[in-house]
Formats: sequence, C-alpha cells, structure tokens
Amino acid sequence: MTDANIILTKSIRDAVYEKLKDAILSEQYKPGHHLKERELAKLYGISTTPLKEALRRLEQEGLVTTSARRGTFVSTDIMNSIEEINWARSALEGVAARLAALKISDAEISQLTGVVEQMRVFTEQKNAEKLLILNGDYHKLIRTFAKNNYIVQQIEAIHSFDRSFRQKALSHEEELERGFQEHANIYRNICARDADGAEQAMISHIRRTIVFVKSSTEQSL
Repeated sequence: MTDANIILTKSIRDAVYEKLKDAILSEQYKPGHHLKERELAKLYGISTTPLKEALRRLEQEGLVTTSARRGTFVSTDIMNSIEEINWARSALEGVAARLAALKISDAEISQLTGVVEQMRVFTEQKNAEKLLILNGDYHKLIRTFAKNNYIVQQIEAIHSFDRSFRQKALSHEEELERGFQEHANIYRNICARDADGAEQAMISHIRRTIVFVKSSTEQSL
C-alpha cells in the first residue's frame, strides 16, 4: 500500500469513527442497537476495513461492545463510559482554566467578557440553542488563552463527549441560570488571575453537570 493510500484509509476511518460516535452520542443509535457492518459500509459507501477499525476505536472507548457470532452493538452501559470520559475532561479543562488565569492578557479578558455578556443575555431569554453555541465558544476561548497545545489537543480529542453532555444539560430550563452562574464564577477567577480558584471552579462546574445529566437521564428511563 502506498503512502497516499495509507493516508486516505486513515482519513476514511477517522471520518466514519466521528460519524458513528456522533450518531451514538446523539442517540440516533440507541443502547443495544445492532451496528451491522455490511449495512453501515453500504450507507457510508466504504469497504468494511476502515469500518472495522472505527468500531474497534469505539469499543475501546466503551461506546460499543462486540460479541463473537453476534456482532457489534451500542453499549447498554454507555452513560457510564461517557461519564468517566467527562470526569477526565473536567481535570483537563481545570488545568486549562488555571493556565488561562496565569497567562491571560487584558485584551483577552475583554474578549472573554464579551462572550460572558452575550451568555447573560441569552440566559435571561432562556435561549438554549444560542447558549449551546456560546458555551462552546466560552470553553474554546479559555483553552486558547491557556496557550498550551498539548492540553488543547487532549481536550479536543474528547470534544464530542463534551458537546453531548452540554446538549443534554441545556435541555433542562433550570440548568440555564445555574450553568451561567458557574461560567460567570470561572470568568471572575480568571480575570482576577486566581489560578487555584479558576481551576477548582471549572472542575466543580463540569463535575456538577455530569452528576446532573446522569441523574436526569436515569429519571427519564
């Protein structure tokens, strides 16, 4: 296989992996759903080789399970897998907030202030759709202001898990104000250049959201 073919195969595998992961996290494929390789290969217009590789990655993350002679299924224990990954994310985001507090410039504080003020407006309007976008912008800015490529890459690797949790949280109206107040607290600590406070505020926010989402999901079952 040529280098060009290897790169193409890897690109296809990564694209299929992301599509399947998004479909699972958005519950397009619900727990217990049978992921039939031939049907998926036909759907995506690919061979089964990159598909098998994508499924193996999803199995390593606990999103699917594979059984001999039965096939591959969306994990019925998926919430625990997502929860555990987000606990790890909370630690990484906490470090990003710490570094941002240590490194942020006055101009960057102004930029973050603008986003927080927009979040305030949409929280008052109870506009969950806009808040979902702004929440993503807010966390991305903090990662950018951390100025540490390694931390950014680690967080980006699990970005879709974050997006899935955020969507679930913001589907509850009472979470809008609570989430904003926590984001505002993180912001105040970063502006005060309080590294310890920023890190703990970020970790507490994400972990509280994890518990809330899991509890809400279990109550709806």
